[in-house]
Amino acid sequence: MPTADVVVVGAGLAGLTCGLTLAEGGARVLIVAAGQAASHWAAGPLDVAAPPGAATSRAGLATLAATAGHPYAVLADDVEPALTWLAERLAAEGLPYTGDLDAPLRSLPTGLGRTRPGAIVPQAMAAAMPAWQPGERLLIVGFGGFKDLWPAAVAASLRRPAVWQGGSAPPAVGAIVLELAELSGRRNLNALHLARLFDEPGSRLRILEAIARAVERAPGGPARIGLPAALGLHDHAAVLDEVERRLPWPAFELPLVPPSLPGMRLVAALRTAFRRAGGRIQMGQAVARVEQEQGRVARVVVPAAARDLVVQTGAVVLATGGIAGGGLVATSDGRLHEAVLDLPVEAPAADAWLAADPFEPAGHPLEAAGVRTDAELRPVDGRGRRPLAGVSICGSLLAGQRYLRERCGDGVAIASARRAALAVLEPSGAHDPRAERLATASRSRRRPAAGEAVA
Repeated sequence: MPTADVVVVGAGLAGLTCGLTLAEGGARVLIVAAGQAASHWAAGPLDVAAPPGAATSRAGLATLAATAGHPYAVLADDVEPALTWLAERLAAEGLPYTGDLDAPLRSLPTGLGRTRPGAIVPQAMAAAMPAWQPGERLLIVGFGGFKDLWPAAVAASLRRPAVWQGGSAPPAVGAIVLELAELSGRRNLNALHLARLFDEPGSRLRILEAIARAVERAPGGPARIGLPAALGLHDHAAVLDEVERRLPWPAFELPLVPPSLPGMRLVAALRTAFRRAGGRIQMGQAVARVEQEQGRVARVVVPAAARDLVVQTGAVVLATGGIAGGGLVATSDGRLHEAVLDLPVEAPAADAWLAADPFEPAGHPLEAAGVRTDAELRPVDGRGRRPLAGVSICGSLLAGQRYLRERCGDGVAIASARRAALAVLEPSGAHDPRAERLATASRSRRRPAAGEAVA
């Protein structure tokens, strides 16, 4: 029977952060996931805390930490060190991020002709962060046949001051559509198709030269160039280097509708780091059940083609997501259920699920649904009792966060994943049988360097 010190269920930002922390700490870790996480929808900026009225992520974090029942009421002090840890790992994998908790929350333009707040962004979006200067233009560049960015419509929307939500706005916005030989006759392209062209050196050079010629011919003064968020997937760092060298003005990616290349890059970088640290990933099947002995996790059962995969373990971390990620499932009796262990769920009554306005400023009541935990992120019921030992919760499965309205989902995911992992690596109870085994493993293992091969 295969064994793992810890099984992490879920392979999104929270699951991979938790798994990587555990693997670096010497634990034998298996990540199990039914499929791709909601991270593939992510726009790119790390949403830490941007509730209405916050000028910086730190100010937003303080506001949310003072909110009763919010995960940040417990996790606020974990956020900054967790972000530093993550930024170091992503930079080592060739995906640097810029910004911090004190950076101003800017209104970043998107491929939908709207803006979204952001302060901590991938390097590919960094040129969108400085305040716009008098006489500076924004040029939206798209491609014929690429259906996810309509430059003229986007530019028309971004010319409206209200779209910038009181933030710094460009004095002028223009639009350019390029017809490329590589896209000739193709009329149903998404960002992934375009990214593959940028990954190929020859196509990349021709596309960037065409962009450079087009923006230099556009009337007006200095500009920043908004490009579709499709600047490569597997060779993103090389694409960014050439964009900087070959285009006459700073360029940045515009977040698009899914599939989101920035989100896919983030997941790919964390997966690579996790495997390099010795972790294992089992994708394609949801956990069928978790077996227990004497009130504690004992085995995780995952369906497989020939026979079930049964993994012996003493700890399970649920990073399965909320409603969008599949960690919470609604049934016809008007209840929300936690999908793996049927843990107690804190949620509004069914008659509150259908709001008159699902986009009302206060947010939808279901946003805050989730599993309640103690300070170590172990699930508890309404009376504060732990239903099963050896289980931890992280990410958007945690109750009390309104991740759409508050823009806090990524910060909660990273901070809670780190705390859950460190609590497993350093159990508070000296009698815990995992303590010596994990401590011994941590001393005997080291994290392979970024250049080492991964078995």
